Amino acid sequence: MLILSGGISIYDVIVIGTGAGGSTAAKDLSVKGRNVLILEKGAHQSEGSYVQNMKNKKINLKSNLSESDRQNYEFLTRPLDLTNIEEIGGTTTSSIGNACFSCSGCYTNSIMQQFEDKNLDIFEELLEASGELNVTYFPKKLWGHSTRLIAQAGEELGYIVEPMPKFINFEKCRLCGKCVNGCVFDAKWDATYFVREALEYGAELITDFNVFEILHDNGQVKGVAGINKNNEKHIFHAKKVIVSAGALNTPIILKNSGIKNVGGQIFFDIFTTIGGQLKDANLKNELLMGVKAEFGPYFLSPHYSMQLLPLMAKKGIGADEKDVIGLMLKFADTCIGTIDGDGNIEKTLTKVDIDLIKEGYDKAIKILLKLGVNPDSIVATSLKGAHPGGTAAVGEVVSNDFETEIRGLYVCDASVIPEAPGRPPILTIVAIAKKVAKIVDSNI
Repeated sequence: MLILSGGISIYDVIVIGTGAGGSTAAKDLSVKGRNVLILEKGAHQSEGSYVQNMKNKKINLKSNLSESDRQNYEFLTRPLDLTNIEEIGGTTTSSIGNACFSCSGCYTNSIMQQFEDKNLDIFEELLEASGELNVTYFPKKLWGHSTRLIAQAGEELGYIVEPMPKFINFEKCRLCGKCVNGCVFDAKWDATYFVREALEYGAELITDFNVFEILHDNGQVKGVAGINKNNEKHIFHAKKVIVSAGALNTPIILKNSGIKNVGGQIFFDIFTTIGGQLKDANLKNELLMGVKAEFGPYFLSPHYSMQLLPLMAKKGIGADEKDVIGLMLKFADTCIGTIDGDGNIEKTLTKVDIDLIKEGYDKAIKILLKLGVNPDSIVATSLKGAHPGGTAAVGEVVSNDFETEIRGLYVCDASVIPEAPGRPPILTIVAIAKKVAKIVDSNI
């Protein structure tokens, strides 16, 4: 740390946020010997309790649903549930360990393709990320009963069903299906691993600190300002600042700092879980999303949701938890939406979105019926969003070096992804952060 006359401390780098992006950048820069300060809005939470800290915001989606669609796809009329976690490790702590490579082999508008179209290459960093997270495909010998049934039914219908890549050590995994609570068996990677490594290499961490503004002068970053848990204002000075507060918080910080064009093109990577009654399915106690069937802008994967049982009960179906089976339908939603400086979100569900949902929903129904699911028991959860992005997109808010119009101020979370990938983004965000760390390190 540089100490100037007057006792002012200047860090090499300040990293805001400890999710996939922030933790990776902090770790990589600390390993290189840089003096790093990490500022986190949340705090430490015990393993096994992460889902309890999940924040939920309901978004009323604008749409022009036909009367027929309102009746046949009633779940589209409900508000969308947008979830995130503002604690050490961010939303990675409650992930199911999915490590999508975001390549054009699954979807022509993948993140990798979006970046390639902008002459931005993160392939090397993606390979590094895959190695550090020990990504491997879910071994078939470990598939549970329902996963096997779903894979077989999908293949019989002519769909290509393949294992999901995971950042899970399957030698330690107990296949308990409780990934969303945080793995207590040390089998699943999450961003807290990189935070701990950064601290081991000398980084400092301040929790319960809410950054509200980036300080800059003559277009050059100078530091950050924010408030601690006692509502006291503090200023920290740095040569470089990396914002990785998540696609909902990052745009607010950037807007407060005078950055232009922030908050547009928001996407949610929307999903719903479609399920029903199948005796002794016991999907809840399996490793979820162990396989997937890709269909371009959307995919289907085995998934259990707590909403399924009460929705079935409303239809008069008295099923037990062990008799519930479901499929997640995740799709790349159109980037028509905004978030303002107060965090208010407006989002439109377009005809393209609705048609994709209907197409995927109908495929999911075919699989469920093939399994022997009671047709009268089939329900779908409200739409959900757990991977928001697009709010500080490459080409709009940041350059190909992920730098904003303020020199020395970078962004490395899902905010920089231009359009919805319709795929789990954690591995790609880690790769983006590794790229940013290299750029920052070479420019200090």
